[in-house]
Amino acid sequence: MKINVAMTPRLLRDPRRCAIVVVDVLRATTSIVTMFDGGLLRAIVSDNLKQARTLALSNFALLCGEVDAVPPEGFDYGNSPAEFAGLSFKGKSAVLFTTNGTRALYAAAEAPVVLAASLLNRAAAARRIVEEAARRKLDITVLCAGVERGTAFSLEDTTAAGAIVEAACEADPALSMTDEAYAAMHLWRWYRGDATRMFRESSHARALRAIGFEDDLRHAAQVDVTESVPVLYDDHGVKVLRVRAPRR
Repeated sequence: MKINVAMTPRLLRDPRRCAIVVVDVLRATTSIVTMFDGGLLRAIVSDNLKQARTLALSNFALLCGEVDAVPPEGFDYGNSPAEFAGLSFKGKSAVLFTTNGTRALYAAAEAPVVLAASLLNRAAAARRIVEEAARRKLDITVLCAGVERGTAFSLEDTTAAGAIVEAACEADPALSMTDEAYAAMHLWRWYRGDATRMFRESSHARALRAIGFEDDLRHAAQVDVTESVPVLYDDHGVKVLRVRAPRR
């Protein structure tokens, strides 16, 4: 079984033949994991702003997310995992639209299994993707959301992808790594697992800090603090993340 890292959604090859872990560590997948830890029932994923507003109304759901880091007019919340950590989402649904992360989830949606991961749930997501890939006889791809609407390399996502590769190889030492997986893992190890130091060198993290999201960086830098692993399902054409499989 092989593990690869796609450093932007444009580099994702044939998603139908792999099990995929989507990473947008600053901030969408970190927010998603945090919201599920707060009791969220489901996260409905949208890849455009108009659709997000429609889905929120039709599903009586909270509307969360950002465009260029800040929440659009009329949104209930932005995309701040630090803020979400202080809220209860018990029994609630949310629609999420973000500049990069939700687009990456949509890019992966054709895969047989798609997980949302961050540093918070790194080890749990790695174990789950190894199990799912082995059971379905698939290879694994860790997909980085990237920046500039998924068109450009992101230091923080690639480093976090390397952290997941490391944990996946610990779960299954027989995994074969591609060059991209090796590169990402060595980047993570070069920082010695210190995400805070890595964020100081990330242009996206510096931009978030400059507009007041320092708390989000501290929250996102935590490693292996939760077992929550959101899984993407197709619900009659609507992309929905859950931590438990829906009843059929």
